[in-house]
Amino acid sequence: MPTESFAGRPFGLNIALNYRDGRGNQFSEAVFNETVQITEVDEGLDGETFFLYVFLAAIVILLLVLGQQFLGSYGKRKRPTAARKVVETGTASTKDVDYEWIPQQTLKQLQNSPKGAPKSSPKQSPRQRKAKAGVQ
Repeated sequence: MPTESFAGRPFGLNIALNYRDGRGNQFSEAVFNETVQITEVDEGLDGETFFLYVFLAAIVILLLVLGQQFLGSYGKRKRPTAARKVVETGTASTKDVDYEWIPQQTLKQLQNSPKGAPKSSPKQSPRQRKAKAGVQ
């Protein structure tokens, strides 16, 4: 049985018969002298081909996953992100406020102050401040 590395190649095969006769004379004759072709056995799917297909399938799956990741991240970058402004609502209702930690004196002052009174330092733009300063 030849090894697999010899499969598919032609070889010269020479079978020689060496013998002696009764008087002790030696003779050599070629019984078979031809070229033989060693053929590969086709048994369907061998291990090497199977693992080649498994390896190729793994590469295809890896490329698909990488492509999906790339396209997913590319799609997220394209969309403009709308910056939402956070509006501070404060305490719209007094039900959610805990007044226990505030001193009683401060609470009385808050209750006595008028709600419609102007604040002591109104916010003004620098242009308005300049105009006011120039009038005085």
